[in-house]
Amino acid sequence: MNKAPLPAVIQAGSGRALSRAGFLSLLNTYNCYLKDQTQLHLTYSQGHGGQVIVEGFLNISWGVRRPIRLKIQDDKQILPLQSPTSVDPTSQNSPLGSKSTMSRWGEYSELHQIDEMAETEAAQETVVKDPLPGPPVYETVTLRPMRHRSPELEPESNLVRCMSDVSLVKRRKGRGKSAAQREKEKQHRFSINGHFYNYKTSIFTPSFDTSPKVRISSRMTTDQVIEQLLNKFKIENDPQEFALYCVHQSGEKRKLSHRDHPLWERILQGPSDDIMKVFLMDMHEEEVSNDVAQYLNLELPILDQFLLKLREEENREIQRVINKYQHQHRLLSHMLSFKTSPHIETSV
Repeated sequence: MNKAPLPAVIQAGSGRALSRAGFLSLLNTYNCYLKDQTQLHLTYSQGHGGQVIVEGFLNISWGVRRPIRLKIQDDKQILPLQSPTSVDPTSQNSPLGSKSTMSRWGEYSELHQIDEMAETEAAQETVVKDPLPGPPVYETVTLRPMRHRSPELEPESNLVRCMSDVSLVKRRKGRGKSAAQREKEKQHRFSINGHFYNYKTSIFTPSFDTSPKVRISSRMTTDQVIEQLLNKFKIENDPQEFALYCVHQSGEKRKLSHRDHPLWERILQGPSDDIMKVFLMDMHEEEVSNDVAQYLNLELPILDQFLLKLREEENREIQRVINKYQHQHRLLSHMLSFKTSPHIETSV
């Protein structure tokens, strides 16, 4: 936290300002509410020109109705693939022999190479004591040496077939490395409610009202916060497909514009999700005004009585307008009839 004196007036988003005492009161109230979760406390600093910048975590609840797409792997530099002219298990360029490079799904020309990886590694660790006499035997379809499956590796091979593509490659390439090396080369990916990437379930809809956290600053606009959230969970969808909505306890649902700053909205409303939640929803989700929201939590019989009263008031207003114009019509008709009647002059 910056120890420099705060300015007397602090800009709290677009077109709003707070006094210094008001800002400090809101910040202290926010952090006191989360006193047991110090990692979620907000901190502030001063940038160029004395601008106050607040940083911290923001809860954004999932509210999308359409499926989202997860990226197949993290954004890392990928080396160009070598031409698969010949595959040598002992070569450093081979996916079977290299242990220092990261392989991707698609680098294997044949599916049988996946099963061969475990057997090749096991063969390198064991010594064949009694080789079979005679010429080598080849399979007729692939023209590769006949493989003698190990009973110990058979259940493991069947189990690997059920794993996802990325998990399979990581599991194979992770063998023979120390724990420090595996931790260093691990591609960090956050899960969505425990859901990691799987090629069969890479397109799915997150559970409604589950709240992930994303670290942002008060300078970030709505679009930047959405991009931050999608990048954290490795989501391929276009950020323009989504929008942030403030959903209040009363039922009011307001869409944040592109110029709004979500962290300031959270600070002004307080830290409690019972009062207001920030939802990531589809771009064209319908908003609910405060006038409509006050009726949403009422029981149906009460709402029916409200509708009955509104219809009666509407009918009275319609009848009043009809009577008014009927009276004006009679007056105009009387005046017109008087003016159009012939005037008879008499002479004495």
